[in-house]
Amino acid sequence: MRRRPWPRSIFLGWYIALAGAISNFFTIGIGVFALGVFISPMRKELGWTVASIAAASSLRTFEQGFLAPVSGFFVDWLGPRKMATSGLVFLLIGMVMLSRVHTLPMFYASSLVMALGGTFASMTPFSAVLMSWFMRKRGRAMGILNTGNGAGYLAAPILAILVGAVGWRHTLLIATAVIAVVCLPLTLLLKASPEEHGLHPDGASEAPAVGGASWASSGMTVREALHVPAFYLLVLATAAGGWQGAWILLQIPHLENVGFSLEAAATLSGIYGAIQLGLRFSTGWLGDAFGRKRMYASSFVLQGTGLLVFAALSSDRLWLLPFYFATFSVGQAMMVVLGQTMVADYFGPARFASLRGLVSTLNTPVGIVTPLFAGYMFDHTGSYSVAWVACGILAYTGALWVALIRRPLWSELEQQGTLEAAVSRPAPGLAEGLPATAGD
Repeated sequence: MRRRPWPRSIFLGWYIALAGAISNFFTIGIGVFALGVFISPMRKELGWTVASIAAASSLRTFEQGFLAPVSGFFVDWLGPRKMATSGLVFLLIGMVMLSRVHTLPMFYASSLVMALGGTFASMTPFSAVLMSWFMRKRGRAMGILNTGNGAGYLAAPILAILVGAVGWRHTLLIATAVIAVVCLPLTLLLKASPEEHGLHPDGASEAPAVGGASWASSGMTVREALHVPAFYLLVLATAAGGWQGAWILLQIPHLENVGFSLEAAATLSGIYGAIQLGLRFSTGWLGDAFGRKRMYASSFVLQGTGLLVFAALSSDRLWLLPFYFATFSVGQAMMVVLGQTMVADYFGPARFASLRGLVSTLNTPVGIVTPLFAGYMFDHTGSYSVAWVACGILAYTGALWVALIRRPLWSELEQQGTLEAAVSRPAPGLAEGLPATAGD
């Protein structure tokens, strides 16, 4: 039954994007980005090595990779609101468990529970909804959503101050309470499609032409997508950025190791987050205007260069900071925002969560290995720099995989009436033999 039209003058999709940004600030900012703040105090109190702590990141990556297609399937099947709410509950339980750890097995268990909650509660539900609410302005919507992720880096200096004042255990409990109060009500804004509210994607006056079906239900099935080479090129590109878990976890310990105090390292992380606030929306807007694929490919080159600069950064080489921010921060903003749109851009919004989850699963090995490798290199050499150089080289390969995609966008196939042929036509070689378009 169609609901009555949304009465506000501002398109409801923008409210959903803003709600997702606020939710991501807390769930990802505190639950993922700021975890590096707790490594030094945990090492001092519990006597654990960096490698043993980093192993929790690898376990989280493995679990999230294993669950990603499952969570995507349930988001598509049960709806994003139920999945986001249940994910928040698991995340809160995991954070309480983490505040009480005294042994490595308990630490790993709490990390796994947090990963389970993060898989369901953060990006996937809001991203899946926005793929249905936006088409032409998808980059801008994802830019708003990911502004919350970028702002999440600002949680690090705040938590560092709290750790110094009340200790890391009480800081985790305070953060848990804040997430519960702020994020649970925001899930009420997760609404499946604009058609249910008498609206159209992007707030347009007319619905896009999709052969009589609603835009939200338009798209390839998982089986169909698995027969298209562009899917596997996106998998390889995503894998080229699979080192991010290691960087998120160990950026603050690396800065401490090269001469910065914990407070200074956390402040630099916060400055990085402040820069991301403007970059994530602007890169989404630029992607819509100049081509999301082109900018997505460029993001890997910028990140690879930024990681090489990060490897050489130290407290007596502060002149490298502007180069690091100018390359890595811009590249990461572009990759995070536009990488989320690629699946829907090429395969439609209908099965976005399932396909995005499957893409994430297939790059899981990189996410498992890189934190362990970085921790191992530190424990044996006293430096993380070799790990960042290796990650930088890996990042460069992502540009190649994206450049090889020659498939027209899903919206173009719909408009041209070539959907059936595009799905069934055999693809000659790695990149489809379909003509490239301006959007490609």
